[in-house]
Parts: sequence; structure tokens; C-alpha cells
Amino acid sequence: MRRRISVLILIIFFSIMSCKENPVIPEPVKTEPLIPLSLGNYWLYRDYYLNPDGTGGRPFPIKLGYIIDDTVTQVINGENILNYKLFICDSTLKPSYDKPATFQGSKLVYQNREGIYYAGTEKYDTIKTSFNDLIFPYPVEKGDSVSGHIFYYTISGNVFSIPDEAISQYTCVSTDSLFTTEVGDFRCIVYKMPYFDLEPLFRDEVYYFIKPGFGIVGMVSMVFHYNTNEYRYVAKTLLTDYKIK
Repeated sequence: MRRRISVLILIIFFSIMSCKENPVIPEPVKTEPLIPLSLGNYWLYRDYYLNPDGTGGRPFPIKLGYIIDDTVTQVINGENILNYKLFICDSTLKPSYDKPATFQGSKLVYQNREGIYYAGTEKYDTIKTSFNDLIFPYPVEKGDSVSGHIFYYTISGNVFSIPDEAISQYTCVSTDSLFTTEVGDFRCIVYKMPYFDLEPLFRDEVYYFIKPGFGIVGMVSMVFHYNTNEYRYVAKTLLTDYKIK
């Protein structure tokens, strides 16, 4: 009898120790999407030209932005992935279909648990380029960096005619930066992306201010001068109107 009790005590003891050594791991907390991707979502902005020290703020007269107007499915790594078409638009919210001479087509993007992917470009419903680059990792920590095709898509067009095959580095420089726009203040993750490098003269960079669950609320363009080792402001882009669902 005593032997049975001893064995039972040992079984209970080892069961308790086993539970301590192999705890139940809870399900990871699901994060909200970095940028809400749904048909009809749009973001309108106004550009402001800045003095080199960041002061001033001469506004660009026209509001421009981006609208998700369509989707296309691409086979990526053997899977059918739904891509959202991100078009430039004006305040009428009409994608830039009506100017064939200057129409750039759309950027193709999608999102999963790792963040926002840039999946290529299309024009007139024909895919021009196709790739699979994680450009805005999320969740993310300051200093995290990835490389991928240049996503730079200014509301005034491709200023430097950046080729589709150009590659850049995307670096998180802040995970909690306050950014003020015409529609309110936002706590943002900030990603830096150089888009034009003419070393040893200068390097142009854009900083994307992204509010998780809301999207890109603004951008800041800066130029780095190699000879003086200093940055100068060029412009800022502020959110003025939006629709997300």
C-alpha cells in the first residue's frame, strides 16, 4: 500500500515538473494590418515645398493621392496571391486612365502577417514587372532593414524616371513618431528609403510615415549632401482626405 502511494506521489511530482518545463504557449496576438487594403480605399495629400532647414511650407496647388481601384491575381511562390492596384488619382478620385502619354499604371501590393509586399507594376491591365519584395515589414523594430525594388511613387509622378528594376533599402528609423496632418495627429512607424543616389554628390531619400491600421499619412523628402555630411529638407506630403474600410 505504501509502495503504491509512493509511486502515485512520484507520478504527480514528475507531472508537475513536466508542466513547468513545457508551459503552454499562448496564441500570438494578432496585429492590425499596416495599411488597410480594400477596393475603394483612398488617401489624398497636399505637397508643401520646404526651406533646407525644414521651415516654410509653400503648398502645391493641387491635391493628389492614391486609390485602390482594382485587383489582379498573380502566382507567387506557387500560390495565387490577390494583388491590389494602387493608382495615382486627383481629388475627383478617378485613377489616371485618361492621359495615355503620361499614364504610369499602378503599383501592385498585398499584405500578410510579415507586412506590406510590393509585387510589381501593371499598365493597361497588363503586368509589366513581377516580383515579391517585403518593403514595409510589420511588426517591426527600429533598425530593421530589408531590400527591395524601389516603391517610390510621388503624387507628382516618377520625377527621376526611376527604372522598374532599381533596388533600394527600406529601414525602420522610428516605431513611434508623432506626425501632424490636416486631418489630425498620428503616432507613426517611419520607414526610410533612398531613391536616387549620385554619390559623391548627393542622395535623395523619402521617409514614409505610416499609422498602423490607417495607412500612409505623410511623407518627407530630404537630400543628403556627401561633401558637407548634412541633410536638407525638400518637401513634405500631408494627408488631407481619406476613406478606409
